[in-house]
Amino acid sequence: MRLLKHYEEVFAGTSMMVIFWGVTPLISSVFTRSVVMQQAHTTAKTTGTLMPLQDQNPALNTDFMMTAYGIVWLGQEMPGFVTAQGALEPFEVDSMHATDMLNTTWKAQTRLHGTSLKCDAAEIKNDSSSISYSNRKGCTTDHGYSPLYPESKSRFGALYIGYYLDQFSDYSLSGMGCPSLANSHLFLALWGQSSGGNHGGKVSSTFCEPSYWTQEVNATVTIPSMNILEVIPTAPRIPVADSDFNRTAFEFVIGTGSQLVSQRADISETTTLINQHPNLAKFDLGPIVTNMVGFALGLSSLEVEAYTDPHILATTFENAHKLLHALAIMQLMSHKVDNGQRRPATVTGKALAIIVVRPLAVVVEVLLGLVVVLILALMLHSHTRKSQLEGDPASLTEIIAMYSEEHECGYGKKLSQEPSVKSSLQHSIVEGKILVAGVRQSGHSLTRNDPLGQSPQNVASCSVGKDETVSLARPLEMHLMVGVMFIAILLLASGTMLALKLYANHHNGLPLPSNSTILNQLVLNFVLIVFATFLEPFWLLLNRHLCVLQPFEELRQANAKASRSLDLKYTSLPPQLVLWRALRGRHYLLGAVCAIGLSANILAVSLSGLLEINPVPMERMRRFTYRYESSFSRISDIPNTGTSPSDHQYIAKANISNGVSLPPWTAPDTFFVPFDLGTSLGSGQADQYRATTQGFGVRPDCEPANFNDTALINGHHNFFYTTQRTSSGKNVTCGRIGYHPYGGQNKSLSALEVFLQLEPIDINGPPSIDPNVVNKATEEEKLTCNSLLVAGFLRANLTVSLEATKTENMGNSGDIDIERINSLSSLWMICRPSLLTAPYELTVDHSGHVQSYAATGPYAKDLSPFFINGTRPGSLVNVTSRIMSEGTDVNPWWHNDTFVDTWFAYFIKHLSDSTRFVDPAQPIPTFKEVAPYVENLCVRLFAIVLSLNQEWLAEAKPGSTTAGVVISPSRRVFVSKPMFIITVTLLTLNLAVAIAYWGRRPKRMLPKMPYDIDSILTMVNASGLVDEVKNQRKWRKEWRFGYGKFVGTDGRPHVGIERRPFVVPLDT
Repeated sequence: MRLLKHYEEVFAGTSMMVIFWGVTPLISSVFTRSVVMQQAHTTAKTTGTLMPLQDQNPALNTDFMMTAYGIVWLGQEMPGFVTAQGALEPFEVDSMHATDMLNTTWKAQTRLHGTSLKCDAAEIKNDSSSISYSNRKGCTTDHGYSPLYPESKSRFGALYIGYYLDQFSDYSLSGMGCPSLANSHLFLALWGQSSGGNHGGKVSSTFCEPSYWTQEVNATVTIPSMNILEVIPTAPRIPVADSDFNRTAFEFVIGTGSQLVSQRADISETTTLINQHPNLAKFDLGPIVTNMVGFALGLSSLEVEAYTDPHILATTFENAHKLLHALAIMQLMSHKVDNGQRRPATVTGKALAIIVVRPLAVVVEVLLGLVVVLILALMLHSHTRKSQLEGDPASLTEIIAMYSEEHECGYGKKLSQEPSVKSSLQHSIVEGKILVAGVRQSGHSLTRNDPLGQSPQNVASCSVGKDETVSLARPLEMHLMVGVMFIAILLLASGTMLALKLYANHHNGLPLPSNSTILNQLVLNFVLIVFATFLEPFWLLLNRHLCVLQPFEELRQANAKASRSLDLKYTSLPPQLVLWRALRGRHYLLGAVCAIGLSANILAVSLSGLLEINPVPMERMRRFTYRYESSFSRISDIPNTGTSPSDHQYIAKANISNGVSLPPWTAPDTFFVPFDLGTSLGSGQADQYRATTQGFGVRPDCEPANFNDTALINGHHNFFYTTQRTSSGKNVTCGRIGYHPYGGQNKSLSALEVFLQLEPIDINGPPSIDPNVVNKATEEEKLTCNSLLVAGFLRANLTVSLEATKTENMGNSGDIDIERINSLSSLWMICRPSLLTAPYELTVDHSGHVQSYAATGPYAKDLSPFFINGTRPGSLVNVTSRIMSEGTDVNPWWHNDTFVDTWFAYFIKHLSDSTRFVDPAQPIPTFKEVAPYVENLCVRLFAIVLSLNQEWLAEAKPGSTTAGVVISPSRRVFVSKPMFIITVTLLTLNLAVAIAYWGRRPKRMLPKMPYDIDSILTMVNASGLVDEVKNQRKWRKEWRFGYGKFVGTDGRPHVGIERRPFVVPLDT
């Protein structure tokens, strides 16, 4: 077999197949979305430095010790730029790169402030009368104290003795024989372990002297919390000069619990002794626990016996000293300082990015390289090959014109090779019409006359044999069965897309096919693109058939203009690109097929983005074991072991003013019965847990009230009361005896905030501050009065005998005579908290912190099932109210500024984010203004108190479980809504055009498809058009053309293309 050597077709066809079925499907799989690490280089500026020395003492109050308490005992996070080892000077980058990054970090050079202790075991001299401690360097206590107390039954004792002494400290080195200023920075740490009933035992002691330093470091912090991830020193430590840091003020605060020079401040900044003794119950310590002892032991995880080692004791106190120093440094920072200096910085973070799947990219690169080689070969071969064409054979007219130059080419065909003609007809042309005449029995006789003449000329006749039937051609792709199969595929594809969308919506996505990125890309992108790339060539083939047959479809009626038939150039361009020509020629089916062919490219794009991988929370069914029953078995106003009576205040302070999370299982208005999360239920800290559990809260039900203001103000023994009705209908007097504010400002407008719980009192009895002495109240009366919380806001101008304002160095020196009330106004309200409980669907994180919650049922009307062993709802509310109010507002102080010395006023001030309600210069607030904040505080404190007293709940019975789910982050496959709409729309259009295509496809009329020049020339052989195009070159506008039967110029019958009236339409 002789090779044709049509290399252009080989090069072009191969490159097209590589592009269609290689590059196009794989190119969409090369790119995928993934979380990647990004890094940007920029500069950073310092935003905080130590304030000037003269400003440090007023600024260094006890607020940083409150923060330390939250960190050590309440699980609070470190403030920004602070670690337990030191504090960084804050910084920020000059420009925020990649603002959409996740887990962003900043890295820059800054300065670290730290401290170290130099400790030496003390020399202990113990005789029968006293004990003394010496550092062997000039400091020997002339009388000492043992950390063990004879009157205490505790096994252990601990003391921290600083140098300085004030009214709140019991011990100091300056008062124990070391008054020299050379010892002013020493402290003595003592630890004792009892050996028996006489409380003799082993005592370990160490003298420590702190030093302070700074160091240049490269620090990495997280955004936005500013938590420190890494600190790398870049220079040696430099001692801090006394002119830069007021070490005396710092050591005074941590040693005495008060400020070196008293300043007016809020209660959080003036609290002296932070009650940590309940938190240290496991250590079995003596009755005296100083702030530093609590912090040191709270930061340690060692066994109690280990502290008898002086080295371990020193290390323990050093850790506490470092933490407190770091927090103090941060409190002394002057923020938003820009000294104009810039340092190199790096911003690093995770971002959702488009990445390249390298193995697939290599395949695409190889295929593109092959395409380039084929195209270059095609260009080279086309350039070197000679062409004999004088025109572009893009239309039938152009091909006929080429044939007319040399028409003696032997392209004739016998009539027996054409479709059958009726054997009973003889055709002749008279006045331009075809008439039926007689025929010979043995064949056909056809006569051609010139229609422009008046008489027949050049008459030609021929005789043929018997009729022969010739089958008409139609491409395989245009067969009806192929159309049915194609339409079925389109329907199946549309249904599959819809099914995927519905399944993904109802099942939170589809599972990933594999953990392999390459396999996922092939399944989720390549397969879909393969469908689109097979769809496009098929439409291209159908389009090509229609482009070729469209001129003949026009000629079939034998009445076609040249512009709509012979002159059509549908094959000069790729089939899809003849859209405009088809529309201009009003061949709308062809135009629709062209448009659908072009839309296959859009379909490929939409299919490439149809399935996307997104991280979503996935749920797995689990059963959780309850820790407690949803019922209270004991209620006590004595705090549980390990809980301070003031913890609810410290927690609320951290939450309200600093945004620290509430305790586990606690929401701002509800406490939830805990359930055991288990250690093997989830896969990491990113997991969340959801289950149904019981929640408890209160409804405050506050209303305005009136009280005798002057009774509150004047003296210890005046009565502050209201009359209430018990559940049985009896009247009871509820009030407080001996409750009065401290201090006073002479002839100055002052403010006072009150928050207290009422008790049954006897206003006719003797004036005593002990209500149990004056009133043997019944249980019903106690429940009635104890359920009332009173809040008040007062403004007064008083004449006092001695003016006093509370500072942190003052005790309750409130014995000030009020000589006259010059003016007085007040707002009072009574709140009656009532218990609420309902089942909740609760979602918590791995540590039990509440993420979301929603009630799944109404509040219970009958509360008795939730109380056993004699407990009652009223008792729960009353005890929690007492805990909430005691210490929150016990004998408040008058103030003529916006600083507040009660926790109640502090919370109202911060909840409202305003000084409006505590400012004496502002008018008394209205009930409508302040009631929402008081109610918010009540429900918040109630939930916190319950979270600190979970032991009030009954222990859960074995096997007490609840159904729930573990929510873990997972990568799932989703159907993109925009791409789904585009895909389904395009598939629907494909379906509509496919139905129209096979419904209106060209009829069979050609014995052979006109895909080659031979097939076309046989249709014009012996046609008069050959000579006419040679003479005319352009067809006349009035001429019409057709495909049918005609008498050729050779006098023989033919079937082909001819001008009217020389052609007879075929009966097809």
